[in-house]
Amino acid sequence: MTHDEWNKEDGLELRLCSSANPLGQGFTGLEPVLDIIEATGEEFHPKDMTLKRRLKYSRSKLRDRLPEVTFQGTVMFLLGCARFPSAYFNVSSSLNVPEEGRFSLSLHANPFSIFTGPGKAEERARRIVELARAFAARFPVSYGFAHSGTDFVMGGAPRLKNTSAPLGVHQTHWLNLFGPRMVEQLGRQRVLSTPAFLVEELPHGAVLLLTRPTPSDFFSEEARFAQARALVHLRPELKLEDTLTALRQRSLAFTPIEPDFDPDIADLLTLTLQRSGLDTRRADIERLNRYRPLLPSEWLPAREVPPSDVLDVAEAIRIYEHQYAEQLAVLLHTKVPSVMDASPESLPELDYFLWWQGWGSRLPEAERELFTTSLGAYLGALMVRNLGGRWVPRRNLDEAAVITGARAWLPFLRARHALQSRQAALDFSLTQFYRHAARRVISH
Repeated sequence: MTHDEWNKEDGLELRLCSSANPLGQGFTGLEPVLDIIEATGEEFHPKDMTLKRRLKYSRSKLRDRLPEVTFQGTVMFLLGCARFPSAYFNVSSSLNVPEEGRFSLSLHANPFSIFTGPGKAEERARRIVELARAFAARFPVSYGFAHSGTDFVMGGAPRLKNTSAPLGVHQTHWLNLFGPRMVEQLGRQRVLSTPAFLVEELPHGAVLLLTRPTPSDFFSEEARFAQARALVHLRPELKLEDTLTALRQRSLAFTPIEPDFDPDIADLLTLTLQRSGLDTRRADIERLNRYRPLLPSEWLPAREVPPSDVLDVAEAIRIYEHQYAEQLAVLLHTKVPSVMDASPESLPELDYFLWWQGWGSRLPEAERELFTTSLGAYLGALMVRNLGGRWVPRRNLDEAAVITGARAWLPFLRARHALQSRQAALDFSLTQFYRHAARRVISH
């Protein structure tokens, strides 16, 4: 897997904040903001706009529609970029946030490979720097940055959790924009002497700092050293080696690692990775590479199976397969459509659904019992239909067995175990149980 494929969920996050509130003047105050955005270049020029609905971009339409997204001192709308379908500007203002963030202009540029492609990385990086300069020339800057969105979140900036947290330099990014208040707090001479690729004074007392020429290698050793060196300079109480260690640890998240999952449940574990963000995916794969569920224990030798104790064996089997098993399709046909096919290929998706929903620990007892019965019957019916199994019904469903070869499998008991908790959906997956039984059939 290439770095770009691995990191396709990441994007460049640019955020510029000001204590001014141009949107408080309506469209007249917005026009200088649009001038800045449109000057960013043809690739980033607005193509469409999302207010209450998505429309083709034009200033005249935006002027007419702006009242739709203005409410009690808050304004917010999106402008999609012409060249990149997943890139957009977010323009917002609010009187309900700290003064230094009253107005913000953000660019969310996905995927990050926009800024790593050959021949365009330097030009697109230059456009972002020019946008930051233009913003600082027009509005009094509070703060700003441009960096990998994922890496920014991993850095744990206090304002991610609390928008009222005081301003401060908690990490350094590819592009850093310090407003005059921050510069004075840090010491202007200290800021201007920061070891960096570029340190530039801007109008109104702001300072622009670039740690590297482009953002493309933000997680490389060279970029991490540049970020650490700049941060330690601005915050002398920090230690360079400690800062570097933390940054290097974050860099691992952006380095691909190949899955080496237990073969019986590899497709199931791959499905669980859909819920892993880029910031945790590598650690999740490392953990799942080590994970090996115990072999199924819900079986006994066929010769030890107690005989059926139901009055009508044929009727019991009919209920298992045409009432209980089909009941699962009624319950999950929209959430797990593959159960309608009643095939073994549905089992990984079914297990994934159980894991993701965590129903085992959330359902009331009566509903969990109903679901256990449906799951067990569905699993047993697949074993009868595809593995040549034979039902041995019992009044206690946990004892009901499907005999294949020399073993008797207990599908209702397996379903009960799988519904004990969210983790149990993996530890006692229906997928592993079925495939383990299938191998025993083939080997005999």
